[in-house]
Amino acid sequence: MKKVLVLLLNINIKNMKTINQFKFISLLMLSIIAFSSCSTMKVAKPSEEYNVPKYVPKPSVINLPLSVNIIDIQNKLNKQFTGLIYNDDSYENNNNDNIMVKAWKKEDFKLNYSDDGMWYRIPLKLWIKAGWKVSKLGITLSDYREVNAEIALKFKTKFTINKDWSFTTVTTSDGFEWLSTPVMKVGPVDIPITSVASIILKANKDKLTKEIDNAVKQNFSLKKYVQDMWVTMQKPIKVSDTYNLWLKLNPQQFSATPLINQNGKLKISLGIKSIIETYMGDEPKQNINTTLPEFVQAKTFDNTFVINLMSEVTYKSADSLAKQYLRGKTFTQGKKTVTVTDIKVFGNNDKMVIGTTLKGSINGTIYLTGVPVFEQETQTVKIKDIDYDIETKNKLLKTADWLMHGTFVKMIEPSLTMPIGDKLEESRKMIQSQLTNNHLTKNILLNGTLLNLSIENIFLTPESIKVLVNLKGSLAVDFEADK
Repeated sequence: MKKVLVLLLNINIKNMKTINQFKFISLLMLSIIAFSSCSTMKVAKPSEEYNVPKYVPKPSVINLPLSVNIIDIQNKLNKQFTGLIYNDDSYENNNNDNIMVKAWKKEDFKLNYSDDGMWYRIPLKLWIKAGWKVSKLGITLSDYREVNAEIALKFKTKFTINKDWSFTTVTTSDGFEWLSTPVMKVGPVDIPITSVASIILKANKDKLTKEIDNAVKQNFSLKKYVQDMWVTMQKPIKVSDTYNLWLKLNPQQFSATPLINQNGKLKISLGIKSIIETYMGDEPKQNINTTLPEFVQAKTFDNTFVINLMSEVTYKSADSLAKQYLRGKTFTQGKKTVTVTDIKVFGNNDKMVIGTTLKGSINGTIYLTGVPVFEQETQTVKIKDIDYDIETKNKLLKTADWLMHGTFVKMIEPSLTMPIGDKLEESRKMIQSQLTNNHLTKNILLNGTLLNLSIENIFLTPESIKVLVNLKGSLAVDFEADK
């Protein structure tokens, strides 16, 4: 180019035949000078690579309080024991004790539960006929009298949860108390018949304890309830028809706290350690694991739970946002001017690459890089620390260092701000609606509150910028047994 200019300048204008020739040469010189002020820059495109981290969602422990009214067990027990409880209609049995006894249920049995077991008080009404009989020389002398009395038998049931979640109960006698002490006087002799209580207990202990154990198991079938919940909670819950948004639980461990008596209810808190995730699109596959994990004893559970929500900004939408803001914008530095004609973004490991096509003093595509971050205050994904990639920087230093000033980069930065707050809030509202009085089944009621949102990670994939969001809150599942 310099040689051409020198050659033209050395032309002897005096030798020009006409003034038109001079004008022609002048215009040619101006055109060449103008052409020399613009340059085409060819920069190698950075490689498109992705270092996608292994996705490890945070698990939660969901608290599932299981309860049954003690009064329900009591009522069922009372239905099984009615009328005559014990009947001894012979003087000769029990080693010729000369006593006949009948025992009726006096009133409803009463139940109570403390930390070491369930207690029962069983009031009975007694009819007792006792006396004496002597046979000598073919003559039999006897004297029998009748008396009514009242007694309360006591029992205690211990509970054990086995590894397979079966429920074992062991009921034992815990003594008795006379409500009215029977005294029988035959002639000058007082006949002590308080031993009747021991007779009744001995004769009925096995029957009563067995019936009590059966009544408790039938009304509080723990394994059945746990199995139902374990299966039900693995079924995806549709959160939104509009967005085809699903909530899915992947339970991993099941544990339980000891039984307690709380406000007249026999309660046990079950804890399911589970991963809670959201999916968009078709219903997630239901690979339901019906095998219950072994029972694990726990003292307490943390009521906080985490929903793992994956949000994303596709490169297509990022391109569109950037183009709306940048395409057609002109940057001027002194006499130099460039206009942005296109924007293309993609990933290079942990960095975002912004391919910017320019026209003007520089023609071609230059490349900038930056780090994607989530800004909590504005609920936006931004590209921070934007700078020219190494090759672009080297080329600019040689041919267009005027573009190296930070003003051009500052013009680029606002175009790479992608709001996702509305999307996250919409997702939060949809999930919250499904956590409020949601009857998963007739007996299982889901209730939860989402309290806050935090960003766990942000990374690049071949299709988009992924934002791993944690929605934290409290969640409980109530399971009420059928009455």
